Amino acid sequence: MQKNCNLHFPELSGFRVCYSKDGWLLMYNPNSYQLLFFNPFTRDCVPMPTLWMAYDQRMAFSCAPTSTSCLLFTVTSVTWNYITIKTYFANAKEWKTSVFKNRLQRNFNTFEQIVFSNGVFYCLTNTGCLALFDPSLNYWNVLPGRPPKRPGSNGCFMTEHQGEIFLIYMYRHMNPTVLKLDLTSFEWAERKTLGGLTIYASALSSESRAEQQKQSGIWNCLCLSVFHGFKRTCIYYKVDEESEVCFKWKKQNPYENIWIMPPLNLIDLPLFDHRI
Repeated sequence: MQKNCNLHFPELSGFRVCYSKDGWLLMYNPNSYQLLFFNPFTRDCVPMPTLWMAYDQRMAFSCAPTSTSCLLFTVTSVTWNYITIKTYFANAKEWKTSVFKNRLQRNFNTFEQIVFSNGVFYCLTNTGCLALFDPSLNYWNVLPGRPPKRPGSNGCFMTEHQGEIFLIYMYRHMNPTVLKLDLTSFEWAERKTLGGLTIYASALSSESRAEQQKQSGIWNCLCLSVFHGFKRTCIYYKVDEESEVCFKWKKQNPYENIWIMPPLNLIDLPLFDHRI
């Protein structure tokens, strides 16, 4: 049985969400430049040093801020010749700045997706170029090739599951395509099944999980949170079925919604004593 719960967080007034991972949200206030981690299930907050961010700038983190290995990552500047990256380890005194030669193609515009996996940050540009940053080596590299994308794409999502990288392209008049990255050749291959994996996709970050029971219907699925009129709902596409699905999905303001994985004891938390 599904249950809806509306939660209000007045302490987040003026903040917008940047990323989601391990049950935590990364929040940013564009007026004060304040960054903080926020757990919506416990209301715990972990403040970070301030940093100015552009509206379309993406930021990601490696794991929950309760871990000493938590690392924040963002690309702060891209010029004709150089790329500037900033990183911050939990409990550090300040942001670390690294500058690398710009090897992206000249039609680059912005980074749309950032995913942490296998100890590195994978960064996908709006033109399909994939770059990676290895924090242990302070190494930045642009990988060869681009993922196959059909005409009419109006959005994409990237996620990881147990070290595997998946990319989903959305289209105006056709079903989405799912691609998987070969970590040896760094080539993308289209997938007709997710092998039981379910991907919860949003523009800023996407979650994935291996569903154990087919009875729920959420199996080999791509799930998206969308607005229909004034009502938010969830639509999903079963990757292993050939039937045409009309999503009526369109690219939205990325800061309008994001998925977050709840803890296993969600209903037992005091936060859910008061329901609307």
